[in-house]
Amino acid sequence: MAPRRPLEWVLSMLQYLPMSMMAREELLWRFARTGDPEIDARQDRILEVLLTANPKMKQRLVDEGRLEGRLDEARAALRRVLAHRQLGLAPEDAARIETCTDLATLERWLGQALAASSAEQALR
Repeated sequence: MAPRRPLEWVLSMLQYLPMSMMAREELLWRFARTGDPEIDARQDRILEVLLTANPKMKQRLVDEGRLEGRLDEARAALRRVLAHRQLGLAPEDAARIETCTDLATLERWLGQALAASSAEQALR
């Protein structure tokens, strides 16, 4: 059907077509990347259409990406300060930094790392 109708029409039909949970899951499973450039390009186009049709979801994804970038930068800054101050990290402390998803906590640790006498003290 897709080759004979515009992509927007196909997506519109999927939106209103009732389907079982199993059929929906199979459809989503088939949407995984294939490695075939032609199929991947079609999937990218579908995603573009869906994001254009749902600006709130698009903004949510942008906001999540920005937050993830800020978290990555805060983690990197904290590790740089600790390394520059030659405050060795225990494996469990390195894991705490890597798994921390609270920007305020990372920023607090960064401030504490400026004057701490140990990495453990910085991460309190």
